[in-house]
Amino acid sequence: MLTYADVISANPSYSAKRYAARLPYVIFALAIAGLALILLFFFVPWFSTGEPATSVVARSLKGPTNVSAITLGTTTLKFTEVVLNNDGSGSRNVSDSYSFPFIWGILAVGVVQVVLALLVLKDRMLPGYLMLAIRLSFLAALVFEVFYFVSSYFLAFGKIKAAGGQIATFPVAGLWLSLLITIVTTIMTLILLPDLKWCWTLARNDLAREIRIGELRASHAS
Repeated sequence: MLTYADVISANPSYSAKRYAARLPYVIFALAIAGLALILLFFFVPWFSTGEPATSVVARSLKGPTNVSAITLGTTTLKFTEVVLNNDGSGSRNVSDSYSFPFIWGILAVGVVQVVLALLVLKDRMLPGYLMLAIRLSFLAALVFEVFYFVSSYFLAFGKIKAAGGQIATFPVAGLWLSLLITIVTTIMTLILLPDLKWCWTLARNDLAREIRIGELRASHAS
């Protein structure tokens, strides 16, 4: 099996030089995307309960305003609001809870992307299975992030909202920063991968041609 040293390092062709120059950008994109997901997961809040939006609630919401990803993934947030009845006959307590254990998938994707970056750095090659794994990792990150956005914004404390409570639920910095970084690095990687595949193929062809020319020259000289 041909290695990076065989095809690229000893190859003076333009395609080999282009491959060597662009490969670090893929490694950089993977590493940044993975490390960002890991750091944001542990150190930045992901969910907010906000504040009640109107006076329909008889008392202020009691509980954390900003919630970390770890809290969302390991515990259940429980809230109770006093909501006025629609017929004006009084008020009632409405309790609801929210958790999002699938948020651990975002951390898992971050770890996978860091591992993929190390694998590419180790051999400096992009075989088909590795390209597929890279694409799937970015797809998984986007799926988990969009799924979390829908859950936190529309589904969190749905029972309270349906009863007329005005609790505001929305994702905060953790999601928005991770989504931004994922989109940027995904676009960057999807642009580079086909070009690197083509450069590798051309570099192999150039190498084979140089070897064949050398053999022909040697045969003519003898």
